[in-house]
Amino acid sequence: MATVCFIADTHRRHREIEIPPCDILIHCGDLCSFRQDDRETIQDVDDWFAEQPAGKVICVAGNHDFELEKEGFRFEHAELLTDRLIEVSGLKIYGSPWCPDLAGFAFFQSEHGLKTKWRQIPADIDILATHTPPHGILDLPSSKSRHLGCPHLLAELPRINPKLHAFGHIHASAGEMERDGTRYLNAAIVGGREMTVRNLPLVRSLHTG
Repeated sequence: MATVCFIADTHRRHREIEIPPCDILIHCGDLCSFRQDDRETIQDVDDWFAEQPAGKVICVAGNHDFELEKEGFRFEHAELLTDRLIEVSGLKIYGSPWCPDLAGFAFFQSEHGLKTKWRQIPADIDILATHTPPHGILDLPSSKSRHLGCPHLLAELPRINPKLHAFGHIHASAGEMERDGTRYLNAAIVGGREMTVRNLPLVRSLHTG
């Protein structure tokens, strides 16, 4: 059994968050906010990662994380997953940062690009960490006007069949649900126009091996 803590959408508010002891801390993207040159925030988040009571820190980028798009970028105190699978504490974890409908933001992909990226995700993994939610799952904005998740990601989920799928991006839909044997977590931390901390980290215990 491994204890995993999930967060997303900290938007420069990371030092206002208390992380409980865990085997793995997973950040599902949007460390930064509306600044294309934000190396200072990324460095501070990396330092903050080192201070957390987690055996391993994993990060997936979000649409505000332009610094993480730069060639050769690496955290010192976390593992950045960009279309990559790793095994930690007996859990197979795959991370992918891409987002639909956000041309001009970081990690944007066209519809064709999204289909290609999601098809690369291996099947029967333990944890899938993305920034965007799948269409129709914890993806409604505060206006509840329309679902904002990715339909192409949703289409691949029956094949991938993860035990748990964690994401963020749509702050107003923070929470969790279960569907067809997969537990879905929207781990967004901040909310509202002021981007204030509104939600606690989500901690779950997963069977390993």
